[in-house]
Amino acid sequence: MARAGDELVNPASGKRIVFLQTAADTYGQLLEMDDFWTRPGHRTAEHIHPEMQERWEVIAGSVCFRIDGVEQIAGPGEVVIAPAGVPHMAWSIDAAPVHLRIQMQPALRWERFVERLFALARDGHTDERGMPDPTLMIELLGEFPREIAPAPSSGD
Repeated sequence: MARAGDELVNPASGKRIVFLQTAADTYGQLLEMDDFWTRPGHRTAEHIHPEMQERWEVIAGSVCFRIDGVEQIAGPGEVVIAPAGVPHMAWSIDAAPVHLRIQMQPALRWERFVERLFALARDGHTDERGMPDPTLMIELLGEFPREIAPAPSSGD
């Protein structure tokens, strides 16, 4: 169980998470964490949070967000929000490290998802981007259906 101040590192992607406020701290209303992208070219896969809103505040670096098909570049001090159920992804746009402050509302079990995902990377079950092999990813998505799901196909 994550606690405020706990830090997780994904050895495959170099991504680092520091929990600031956990579900236990906020009675499940909010999870707040600092997210550090330490390597150039960091990119998240497009996905949705079926029952959670995700809010990012860029602390350092520049990030391109695609939310519901619309791209937006954000820099320090800017805030971007993906409502629950809306497809989104993000990527660093240059070689500089990125620091984001993320809020997930409600918290649900996102802390546990991150812990499991980073443990798979630590145990060597992910690619260099930190993504689990497809079989493990299907299991993980099945365990956290309220928290995360693949984005619907665009039909292109």
